[in-house]
Amino acid sequence: MSTLLEARHLNKSFPRAGGAVKVLVGCDFKLEKGEAVAVTGRSGSGKSTLLNILGGLDTPTSGKVLYEGKPIRFHNNHAMTQWRSTGVGFVFQFHFLLPDFTALENLLLPVQSRRPITDQDRHRAEAFLNDMGLSDRASHLPGELSGGEQQRVAVARAFMNRPGVVLADEPFGNLDPEIGAHLGDMLFRLRETEGTSLVIVTHDPVLAGRADRTLDLRDMALVPAEGHA
Repeated sequence: MSTLLEARHLNKSFPRAGGAVKVLVGCDFKLEKGEAVAVTGRSGSGKSTLLNILGGLDTPTSGKVLYEGKPIRFHNNHAMTQWRSTGVGFVFQFHFLLPDFTALENLLLPVQSRRPITDQDRHRAEAFLNDMGLSDRASHLPGELSGGEQQRVAVARAFMNRPGVVLADEPFGNLDPEIGAHLGDMLFRLRETEGTSLVIVTHDPVLAGRADRTLDLRDMALVPAEGHA
């Protein structure tokens, strides 16, 4: 395997009156192509901040993030837009589907933000919906879908642009455990069929156990979780 995504000596602080709050200090991370890594840690430890920096949604105070060996240019808006639309897919705890767009249209949004939609794109989106058991929901608005169905669309959307890595932040933490487990099956199946690397932040030990490695964010840096490589 070769390294796909790497963070070197990340530091992140948030300003506040009288000083700054440190969240990450000297944090290193490495993800190999095709690998799935789970990130665990107590609430407020900085897991979401780390994921946002890896995906270019937030900027580190210092340090580097490299994708396929090339530094991500956090202060170049065009480069960041390109990175977020082609290199990485996101799944959040809340689906963030556009309420006035159908399930199919929401799936096509990542493509539409880059270029005109083709018949091939539409067929790919329809195949995702079929794989997710939502072929009969393609024309439904998010408000007409259950919470689990909405999150299924969100999971498929993350893979739509064939990203090298999908970043998932507590993707099923807001769902019934049984539904969450079913969606976990779908997430890891898509990871295999699409050949995509995966970083998943989770408090769920069962979901974390499905990853190739589990890291714990502790004392503002990543360390191997107990019982994991």
